[in-house]
Amino acid sequence: MSFVIIIPTYNAEKAGIEMLLKSIKEQSIYPEKICIIDSSSTDCTVEICRKYGCEITIIEKSSFNHGLTRQLGIDNNKNYDYAVFMTQDIRLKDTNTLKTLLSSFNHENTAAAYGRQLTDETSSFIEKISRSFNYPPYSIIKSKNDIEKYGISTAFCSDSFAAYKISDLLAAGGFPKTDFAEDMLAAAKIILSGKLVYYNAEAEVFHSHPYSIKSEYARGKAIGRMHKENKWLIDTFGRAENKGKELLHSLSFYKKILYILQALPKLIGYKTGRLF
Repeated sequence: MSFVIIIPTYNAEKAGIEMLLKSIKEQSIYPEKICIIDSSSTDCTVEICRKYGCEITIIEKSSFNHGLTRQLGIDNNKNYDYAVFMTQDIRLKDTNTLKTLLSSFNHENTAAAYGRQLTDETSSFIEKISRSFNYPPYSIIKSKNDIEKYGISTAFCSDSFAAYKISDLLAAGGFPKTDFAEDMLAAAKIILSGKLVYYNAEAEVFHSHPYSIKSEYARGKAIGRMHKENKWLIDTFGRAENKGKELLHSLSFYKKILYILQALPKLIGYKTGRLF
């Protein structure tokens, strides 16, 4: 098994890129290469990555696209069996995290795998609720036969910490040009191609990403626009609103009210994105 790690970066110094690269060095298995795709950082990101022996590709900040930038990483590394994607702000939980994630491919027909994301002390209430709902403590192997059971969650995947069998990803069309949810769109096509997406709950990372009200609105709008532009995703897997209702039903009355109040900017953004 040969694999490469691909990390898109932009001003990652304060986000903890050095801590991440150091933890990769300490893993029980090590990649053939760490590929950094940097969007013309103005801090010490590139210098830090060079110190750890990373291969660095620098692109214009204006040319960054969540789908195309990650596809560039794939296109430059087609000679490897697997690609592990990370974001610059995650922390690997232990020295076997990479090994555990890649063990997902021991299961026949697995084409994509993603790990469990844990919150930390800086996480907001809404982030803790959403993380625990989207990343349960048990693993799930998802196929085309599970669409009726899981709905749109069948295609859920997160490139904050995910791995792909490169040949299967390319066969399914690779990452599309999109400013949001390239991981879900790729996973959906992988599912429809007859392959499996493995949520490996034992491969754990810490990932805290607090959003302001403005950021929550923008994120919701991006999701809504992505669903509008990819109507096939909703038609095939079901509406995102159904998943939101399922989350609310799992909460106590007090937590439900608190969640609705905090999630309102994101919901308004989502509806706006679907309309415009």
